[in-house]
Amino acid sequence: MAQCAVCGADVEKTSPEETDYRDDEFAVAQVEYEGETYRFCSEEHRETFEADPEEYV
Repeated sequence: MAQCAVCGADVEKTSPEETDYRDDEFAVAQVEYEGETYRFCSEEHRETFEADPEEYV
C-alpha cells in the first residue's frame, strides 16, 4: 500500500489489471522524480505534484 503524494489517500502500488481483485483503491497516476516513484489518487493530484514537486517530497 502506498499513499497519494499530495493528499495522503491510500492507493495500491499495482493496477487492477495486474491483480485478481477490484475492491481496493489503485493509483490512477504515478510519476518518477529524482529516482523515486510517487503515486496519486487522481490525475489532478499528479498535475499538482508536477507543478511543484519540492512541496510534496
